Amino acid sequence: MQSKIFSIIILSLLLGCSSDNEIDTTKYVSIYENSVNFNFVNEKDKNNSQLADVTNIKNIYNPEDYQSSNAIINFPLKKLWEINTNQVINDENPLLPKPIFILSNVYILNNKGTLFKIDGSSGKIIWQKTVFEDLENTVIGTPSLSARLSQDKNIILYLHNGFDELVAFNEANGTKIWSNKTNLPFRGGITVSENSLFLSDFEGNFYSINNENGKVKWSTFLGNDPDSIYTNARPILADDKIIIPGTGGSFFVISKDKGEVLWTENISSNKQLPKLFHSGDITANPIYDNNVGYLVSQSGVTAAFNINTGEELWNIPVGGFETPSFSGESLFVNGNMGLLVAIDTKTGNLRWKNQFPKYLNEDSYFAEKELALYKGPTLVNSHILFSNHNGRIMIIDANTGEEKDSIKVGRLATSPMPAEKKVLFLTVNGKLIAYE
Repeated sequence: MQSKIFSIIILSLLLGCSSDNEIDTTKYVSIYENSVNFNFVNEKDKNNSQLADVTNIKNIYNPEDYQSSNAIINFPLKKLWEINTNQVINDENPLLPKPIFILSNVYILNNKGTLFKIDGSSGKIIWQKTVFEDLENTVIGTPSLSARLSQDKNIILYLHNGFDELVAFNEANGTKIWSNKTNLPFRGGITVSENSLFLSDFEGNFYSINNENGKVKWSTFLGNDPDSIYTNARPILADDKIIIPGTGGSFFVISKDKGEVLWTENISSNKQLPKLFHSGDITANPIYDNNVGYLVSQSGVTAAFNINTGEELWNIPVGGFETPSFSGESLFVNGNMGLLVAIDTKTGNLRWKNQFPKYLNEDSYFAEKELALYKGPTLVNSHILFSNHNGRIMIIDANTGEEKDSIKVGRLATSPMPAEKKVLFLTVNGKLIAYE
């Protein structure tokens, strides 16, 4: 447990700066020169990412479900509204919970245990309720929120406090449907299906829970790396299977009905990266499409697997902390050390790559921990939204990798969330900002 806490503290030092001030990069130095030789697609496919058609995202029931869509948005982006969700990233709260969007409203659970319902068009707070009391810090785990529509079209929200309490909440009347206490802290986020909730705990147990009454339907022990770090990644449904991101570079594919482990694999570590990345934990949500699962490891590996057979289709030495964006025949990955790539999903060859600054403050006592961190990518209107350490949102052509424009929003806590022709940004200071 001590090694877990140490790893969490290290990550919190990386993510804990909550200032929106510009960071002076003149005294920064590069600490990792990428000497890997990548394979690229042929010339005719380099500037064509073969994206799916744009779509208007109406509902986001599980965090980052939008990462498999090419969302509609109109450029140039203009600020619509801004509110304060009363939370902040700091040493006691390394991450912020991710918002969801249902029936034109934003739902967000802050790291103090307060749940907000916000009008997506005006930014007006419709209501806010304290669901969890006495959340002094969220070092062990980040609170999480997912939802579903019941048969009578009521919104049922499912929340955990990042530690030991799981709650079902009726959005219509503001009451708890059920609440469960657990013996072990939760690890990562919640995924909701029609009848079940799926989530993990810190000791490697994975649960299927009846979403009507909160009772455990089945559980499976998958194990846990003692050096695992902080995450809010969640399991992903893959037809009749579930893809579960794990610790130490492992992931699992299990049956959805009984929790039987069908196969497991480990994505190896890239030892050229700083030591923080060596554990290989998968802290990004997997992506699933047409029998293929795409996994990104923090240690610097992205790989594609046939979910039915376990066959590895390809792997490349690019990986990171953030959930990739997928559309058509391309996967966009925010790699470690400032690398952004577009990958052909059929071959694993790159369509293009951009290297952004990967700086380290040479005068800082904690210099080894001040890496340049980026948020995104999020795909909107065939462009990538990609945020740097200073809070500048770069708008990048997804076909060519060329930066077309940018806006200054503030340093982000989560990836940009598109919904109903808007984009929502959550900053490290807890500001929720909408652009359209």
